[in-house]
Amino acid sequence: MSTADDKDEQPSRSATGPVLPAFLPQSFRAMSPNLAASILMILAFMVFTLMSVLVRSVGDRVPIVQVVLVRQLVAFALLAPWFWSERVQIRRPTGLKLHLARGVLAVGSMTCGLSAVLLIPLADVTAIQMAEVLFVTALAALVLGEKVGWRRWSAAAVGFLGVAIMVRPFGQGVETAALLALAGALFGAGGMVALRLGSAHDGTGTVLFWQGVVVLALITPAALWFWVTPSLADALMLILMGVVFTVGQWLWTYALRMGEASALAPLNYIKLLMAGVVGWLAYGETPTLETVAGGLLVMGAATYTIHRNAKQAAKVRPATLTPS
Repeated sequence: MSTADDKDEQPSRSATGPVLPAFLPQSFRAMSPNLAASILMILAFMVFTLMSVLVRSVGDRVPIVQVVLVRQLVAFALLAPWFWSERVQIRRPTGLKLHLARGVLAVGSMTCGLSAVLLIPLADVTAIQMAEVLFVTALAALVLGEKVGWRRWSAAAVGFLGVAIMVRPFGQGVETAALLALAGALFGAGGMVALRLGSAHDGTGTVLFWQGVVVLALITPAALWFWVTPSLADALMLILMGVVFTVGQWLWTYALRMGEASALAPLNYIKLLMAGVVGWLAYGETPTLETVAGGLLVMGAATYTIHRNAKQAAKVRPATLTPS
């Protein structure tokens, strides 16, 4: 039930489309929910690519569990005013079990994914994590009951073919790192579905608060056990990662609340292009022929998905603000 504390944060809903947050600009409300969500998702990918660079800058000196702990604490500090304004709803969540499950899945996704970033090239770990697309598409149809047309199934399949081409070289001593990346993708897919289910019960503030509580509860003992006192430079870098993480999580969360998970999932392929460019420019990681060939398929699938989302703009009436 909505309260006075969370009324302004409640998303509006179109007569026929998914939820649109009421505070988004008019330009977003003139789009179909899936197209607007696609734009937010791509911005989130840009932020997460920056996050990978930051993790590599300290990952050889600070344990990954400590990185996760510090950035979650920073996120909590940044979001504290928002959580306070949402305190009535946060104290009475209706989908608590789903929020707790997402917290567990988030710990698995972050620790596995960030560990893989340190062990294999950025483009390669991103390519392996593209398996998340198939996981999410299947779960969206089976668990969420979303209608997944043959076009989006085909786009996901073409993208996965590209992923299969790119990961073919992983038979030369990096199987463990590849499995870490794949496990991160599986945890991430479960988290996406849990978010969609949880968002049907509670607002975004409630979802993020309880997820953060679970992450802190699970990661703090491990972080304290492996704790390494950081230098001033590393401490500042950890704080910066917390800020970047918070921005990326906000973009990603609202993108999922606005659009269908099965429509947004293929956009993960765009991360591959970003990771390849950054890996080449920053670390001299030259893409292999397999990466280039698979990347072309991946980029084609992502472009087609955005095209399909844009066509829905003519079919879905734009949402309007809920009167305050």
